Formats: sequence, structure tokens, C-alpha cells
Amino acid sequence: MSLSEIDQHISDLREEERQIQDAYKKFAQFLHANSILPINDGYIDYLQYFIREEQMKQNAGAHNTEVIARLEKMLTDYTSEMELFKKTLQAQRDSGDEIETLTPEDVFALAGTLYHLPINGKKIRDQVEGIKMGQDKYGAHREIFVELPAKAASSKVMLQLKDIVSKRPKKQ
Repeated sequence: MSLSEIDQHISDLREEERQIQDAYKKFAQFLHANSILPINDGYIDYLQYFIREEQMKQNAGAHNTEVIARLEKMLTDYTSEMELFKKTLQAQRDSGDEIETLTPEDVFALAGTLYHLPINGKKIRDQVEGIKMGQDKYGAHREIFVELPAKAASSKVMLQLKDIVSKRPKKQ
């Protein structure tokens, strides 16, 4: 691989990183608007932990200055982005402006754009598929079916449950 090909690959990776970060911000805003906490403050602790680990390796003789610098940059970037994100949301709340968010259909379309990234798209798709498979497997073992005696169908609790379930609107 020539130096120009390596430079192009690095440039392509940086562009994909930018696209992934943009998608993350949109997903975070969508989650926030739908009352799901989008900010993982544990991520800061996670990065700080890895920085300390790399510094210990460096003290033991590892040549990892670039790794430490990149982790520190990730920490700085993440912190500034989250502060900006929080300030933006607060400013929108203070001004009374409605937060413009993605629709659920937009979320799937945006995820699809990540799946089609030339370098990391397959990895992202594989990770999502792995998560889905894990959830399906866990969900299958989570449900427990209990055979109730015939008399249970006429108990007060079961009649109340039947009444509640029958009043639920039907899904279309």
C-alpha cells in the first residue's frame, strides 16, 4: 500500500468518523426528546480509566504517546460536545422553541446510512444484528408460561384482568 493510499484511507476513516458522530448526535437528540436519557456520563469515567491504564503502560516502557493523546482528544471532544448538546437543549427549552427531532422512520433511515459506510458499515450492521440476536435469545428465556387450574379463570383477579385486557384498544 502506497503512502497516498494510506493517506486516502485515513481521510476516508475520518469522514466516516464524522458521519458516525453526526448520526450519534441526531440519535441522542431523538432519545432525549422521547424521554430516554441520551448522555452516558459513565463514558467520561470509561475514557479516563483507559487514559490512566495507558499512562501506566507508558511508565512501564510502552511507546504509546499517540494512543494517550488520541484518548485525551476523545475525552475533550466528547466533553465539549456533551456540554454543547446540553446548552443547546437548555437554550431551546428557555426560548420555548420546539426541539426538532427525527421521526422513528428517520431513525431507521439514518441507521441504514451507517450500514452503508464503505469501511465500517458492515461492522456496525454486524454489531446491531448481534444485539438483536442476543435480545431475541434472552427474551425467549425470559418468558415463563404457567398452567393455571381451571378454577383460576373464574377468580376475582382473573376476571378483573380479563376486563382490563378486553378494554385495551386493538392494534391495527
